[in-house]
Amino acid sequence: MRRLFMYELKKLVCRRMVWISLTISLLLCLITVCAPLIGSYYVNGEKISSNYEQFQIDKAYQEALDGRVIDEVLIGEMQEAYAQVSMGEEQYSLTEEYQKYARPYSAIFNYMRSATGLSGEEVIQWVANMDNLHEQRLKSQEKRWECLGLTEKEKAYWRTQEAKLEQPVIFRYMGGYSVLISAVYTVGTVSIFVVSVCLAGTFAEEHARRTDQLLLCSRCGKKEVFWAKVCAGFFLAFGLALAMVAVTMVSALCVYGAGGFDANFQLEYSASSCPISIGEAVVIAYGMVLFATAFMGAFVMMLSEVLRNGVKVLAIAVGVIILPMFVTMPEEYRVLSQIWSYMPGDFVAVWSCFSPQTVALGDVVLQAWQFVPILYTLLNSVFVLVCMQAYKKYQISGR
Repeated sequence: MRRLFMYELKKLVCRRMVWISLTISLLLCLITVCAPLIGSYYVNGEKISSNYEQFQIDKAYQEALDGRVIDEVLIGEMQEAYAQVSMGEEQYSLTEEYQKYARPYSAIFNYMRSATGLSGEEVIQWVANMDNLHEQRLKSQEKRWECLGLTEKEKAYWRTQEAKLEQPVIFRYMGGYSVLISAVYTVGTVSIFVVSVCLAGTFAEEHARRTDQLLLCSRCGKKEVFWAKVCAGFFLAFGLALAMVAVTMVSALCVYGAGGFDANFQLEYSASSCPISIGEAVVIAYGMVLFATAFMGAFVMMLSEVLRNGVKVLAIAVGVIILPMFVTMPEEYRVLSQIWSYMPGDFVAVWSCFSPQTVALGDVVLQAWQFVPILYTLLNSVFVLVCMQAYKKYQISGR
């Protein structure tokens, strides 16, 4: 079995397509991470500065606020700073008043807007009160839950989770993890696409060339050969995804900094009520990328055996990946929209991974990132069984 596995893995790894796809995907990961620093900042066709210089300025301001509690004092400072800026003025962020007074507190201002759902003017005029802040956030979340069609049981569950959130919130500079959260959708999409390309011909090419019979000359037989192929396919899929995840994480943390792992996740993604840190959210999100990649690998290998045509397999796989990008399931169709969000092309996004829509298994409530790995594992087993039956049947009746 070990020799068969190594032989099948060698056949996959030695393909030029694998190395070309991996090289392009790693470059895309690096570009995604470094994109915010590339190029120049223009206003009305006039160059103001480079994006890297803009990043350095914002980073310095955020590091100055690092460790401060977002309470009445800090909110009051932010409101006082923004009160000196004419918010109604077009491109007010380019004014000298904004750059001097308001920009150092822009991270607090943006957090308040996203957490409370208030407009910029309302945030400035709001009377700073921590109890009112918590109530306003919960009110904003309740509106979101209502739009998503959550049941009363789900709302009660999320109210409990909201009560577990760190209060008051401590601001932290977390540039590296913010970039990783923003990049996870791109990395996940590229990962499942590359795996689909590399595994589309796992069974199909040998059937088309009629070389599949050669392996059956070994003393192991059909069963062992099949499992060697499947294990090699899973190993390659996991290896490709892990390489992309590792390159993305290392580059982001090296360029933007690794500080802020324990920062409140709501500082970056206020729509979530999960009582976790942003570092934990990054680990979960990229873990879901690995699960989605393994799921897509099993699905593609099954199609490769059933259809025995690499082009058809790749066409279906690409359709499954890009369909969620162009078709949005209305949220009023609760069950359909929830199932739709579990498709690998959509689930690798933060809004699907940390969706408020849950699954109840008896008294246990599972969030999307807790339930989908179980679902993918079960479906992977089904795909492998269907693939095995098709493989055995073809070896008997396919000649």
